[in-house]
Amino acid sequence: MATGASRYGATAESVDFVFGAEQARRRVNAFVADATKQLIPEILPRGSVDSDTVVVLANAVYFKGAWSQPFDVFTAPFHIPGGSTVGVPSMKTDQSQYIALYHGFRALKLPYKNDVQQQAAFYMLILLPDSDTLSLADLYDKAVSMPEFVKKHTSARKVPVGQFMVPKFKFTFEFEASSDMQKLGVTRAFNTGNFSGMVSGGDELSITGVYHKATIEVDELGTVTAAATAIVFGTTSVGPRALMDFVADRPFLFAVVEERTSTVLFLGHVVNPQLG
Repeated sequence: MATGASRYGATAESVDFVFGAEQARRRVNAFVADATKQLIPEILPRGSVDSDTVVVLANAVYFKGAWSQPFDVFTAPFHIPGGSTVGVPSMKTDQSQYIALYHGFRALKLPYKNDVQQQAAFYMLILLPDSDTLSLADLYDKAVSMPEFVKKHTSARKVPVGQFMVPKFKFTFEFEASSDMQKLGVTRAFNTGNFSGMVSGGDELSITGVYHKATIEVDELGTVTAAATAIVFGTTSVGPRALMDFVADRPFLFAVVEERTSTVLFLGHVVNPQLG
């Protein structure tokens, strides 16, 4: 507990899962709601915690940042899979931006305002695949599987812009990850896992549920986003200096990144900005 508190700002609480499982579930949800400023009011659904539960690990992150340069807004076409086109509120500017061209895609770095020099600096990275040479899925695979991919594909200099459009978007996503994790080969933790290095009696525990939820809103002023995860344990049962376009009028990948370490806080993609 002391190590978690000193290194990660973590807290630990003792609860009664046998006679107070529902109260314990509500306590975890209250922690997440408070940490995300009510953007995620519930991470553990009813029934996820019961008398067989022994430990719940939960974390939450909240981020709010204003663009270093606010944008104007106009309605622009966005091409969604299947050939349809929808008109969406979008951001535009004629000011120089951090744009770079790579094989099969282009990247846009949008810095957030940082008025306190001692604080960490953040930016949003938008990766826009070319329609004919690289799919969104292929670009996603590169971003999550290649070390330092984000850092290596973040532009370090501004270029004058020609056409520029990035849609506003807002959505919430949630899922239970146990099945997907086991398909990826993480199976022992869900059966006869050994967590004795984490808690006493941990050699008799297994994961009974992995719950994740994220929400994000991006508009002309900046970004507000939050995410939370709860794990339930139970007993075993580069381009030229010419005008450069960046028109995100088709599905794209985005990430919120810490500047110094290139740590990715949030990673997602937009297929249709109208679907919240």
